[in-house]
Amino acid sequence: MKTQIEINCPDCHSPSLKKNGIKSYGKQNYQCKDCKRQFIGDHALTYNGCHSKVEDLIRLMTVRGCGVRDIAKIASVSMGKVLSTIGSSLYKIVPKKSHYERLEVDEFWTYVYRKKRKVWLVYAYDRATNEIVAYVWGKRDLSTAKKLKSTSSTAQSQLRLY
Repeated sequence: MKTQIEINCPDCHSPSLKKNGIKSYGKQNYQCKDCKRQFIGDHALTYNGCHSKVEDLIRLMTVRGCGVRDIAKIASVSMGKVLSTIGSSLYKIVPKKSHYERLEVDEFWTYVYRKKRKVWLVYAYDRATNEIVAYVWGKRDLSTAKKLKSTSSTAQSQLRLY
């Protein structure tokens, strides 16, 4: 019985590859025929943080409300990898509807690195659809609320600041 592993280039995602020798530590080296990038396949990596699918898993677990330490333990990666993946995420929320009857604004705080660095996450939420329409990180003041209002065109027309 043969096991076949599908390997794609991590940069251009092309399946056209060629074997390009063996690394000094015994791993098979590949080269992409399209972009000429050299790499080691995901199947041969010993550290889970280098796998291509782990960043998607980290983002999914973050959205589901898992903590940084929990994600690091479950995915078998370092907390630095989790924090760098969350920090480099370019995720944008796109509202599903153009108009909402009522939006609720809520906030919560968390620490970043140490207890003296408290940050607030302020978000606009539609209770009827369980959808977060817009969010912003910052201090707990009026300027953060104004940033929230300006982040989304849907939230802009429907949020009133008091």
